Amino acid sequence: MTVQPIDGWRFFVKGEKMDCVVDLEHGKCDCGVYAVEKIPCSHAIAAGTSTGLHISTLVCLVYSKDFLFAGYSENIYPCVGQQVEEHTCFPPDVKRGPGTQKKSRWQSCYKRSLLRRLSRLLIVKSSNIPDDLTVSLLRK
Repeated sequence: MTVQPIDGWRFFVKGEKMDCVVDLEHGKCDCGVYAVEKIPCSHAIAAGTSTGLHISTLVCLVYSKDFLFAGYSENIYPCVGQQVEEHTCFPPDVKRGPGTQKKSRWQSCYKRSLLRRLSRLLIVKSSNIPDDLTVSLLRK
């Protein structure tokens, strides 16, 4: 991404899909992501790094540790008059979807060794070695 400064806090960022004007002072970008999430989008990160700002300074203070600790600094009590019951929560029942199941992403050790042996067999077959030797290679 290429960054061109407009003034002190505003930048024109030419991106791959979209060109945006980024305002680092007010936390806004033309793509709209920075204003909604309060976390810098790729355009804001490019503008911030071009000026030498650390990325953590561009993130809204609501996401800081101080705000997190302040939310849990006092005790949290249930509402008065609300009946509090002891209830055991169980995970939801999971039903298998219709159709055949997808193959596992990871191959088992058996399948990997079998593929290795078969590739060895193909190499040996192509080099015109007698068949009894290829059988002995497969058994190893």
